[in-house]
Amino acid sequence: MKPAAFLSFFLLCFTSFAQQAIHTKDGMEIGGIQQYIEVDTKDDSKPILLFLHGGPGFSSRPYLEKVKKSLQEDFIIVQWDQRETGNTLAWNPSPVPLAPTLFHHDTEQVVDYLLERFGRKKLLLVGFSWGGFLGLEYAKNHPEKLLAYVHVSGMVAAELSEKLTLDEIRERAEEENNALAIQELADIQIPFRNWKDLYFQRKWTAYFSGVKVTPKTYPMHIFENWNKTWFQLFLEASKVDYLKHAPQLDCPVYFFVARKDLVSNAKVTGIYYEQLKAPTKELVWFDKSTHEIPSQEPKEFTFQLLKIPMPGSPNF
Repeated sequence: MKPAAFLSFFLLCFTSFAQQAIHTKDGMEIGGIQQYIEVDTKDDSKPILLFLHGGPGFSSRPYLEKVKKSLQEDFIIVQWDQRETGNTLAWNPSPVPLAPTLFHHDTEQVVDYLLERFGRKKLLLVGFSWGGFLGLEYAKNHPEKLLAYVHVSGMVAAELSEKLTLDEIRERAEEENNALAIQELADIQIPFRNWKDLYFQRKWTAYFSGVKVTPKTYPMHIFENWNKTWFQLFLEASKVDYLKHAPQLDCPVYFFVARKDLVSNAKVTGIYYEQLKAPTKELVWFDKSTHEIPSQEPKEFTFQLLKIPMPGSPNF
C-alpha cells in the first residue's frame, strides 16, 4: 500500500474508532439516590450539552425529542430526570424533604459526573423555566466549568415576574370586560398563598396569551396533584431574586426569551439582561412562543443553539 493511501486508511480507521455514537439510559447515584440520565450523540467527541428541565417536576424527554434529533450530530445531548420526576421518581422517591439547595447540589453532582465520564473540563448548560433557576445558580457558583450558560424562558425574579403578569392580565380582563377572569383574578396575592392562586394565575395567563382554556385543556386537578409535591419548593425558589443575587456571571450567557412569555415575564428577563455583567452576553428573541420555546419553536431553538461558539467552531 502506498504511503498516502495507507495514511488515508489509517485516518479513516482512527476517526471511526474515535468518534462513536452513544445512546444510553443509565441510573447514577446522585444525592444519595439513583437518578436517571439519558445520553444521545452521533459523535462522542462533540461538546456536552446538559439540559435542565422545567416544572419543577416535568421531565424534558417528552417535549425535547425533535430538538435532540437535530442536535445529536453536534453535541452530546444529556437529559436528566431530577428527583421526584420521571424515571428517577419511578426508581426511588426522595428520602429527604425537597429544598432548592438539594436540587443545586444534585445539579453540581450531575455536571461533575458528566465531565469525568467524558474527560472534559467544561460543558454547555441549558436551563429551561424552573431549570433556569438551577442554571443561574450553577453559572453563578461554577462558571469555570461552563462553555456557556443558556437561559431559556427561565426564572429570574419570580415574585416580581408574577406581580407584573398579574397586573397585566387583570388589565386585559377589565379591557375585555371578562367577568369570570375579573372574579378569579381579584383574590390572587403575590407571593401565592396556595395552589389555587397559582392555578388561576396560570389559567388566565394562558388565556390572554392566546391559548384555548377549558376545564379539559386546563384541568384544576393537575395543579392540585402537583401542589402536594412541588408548591412549597416553588415558593422557596420564587423568593430568590437573581437581579440582586447574581448581578455578575463569569461565563458567556445567552438568554432565549419568548416575546409573549407571561409565565417567566419577558420584561424581567430584559431588565436582568441589561444590568448583568458577563464576559459575553446575548439576548435572543423568539416571536412565536409564549413560554415553551423548545416545543413551540424547536427549529429556531436548535438553530440558535448551534450559533453559540463551541470548541472547534471558527468563532470559539
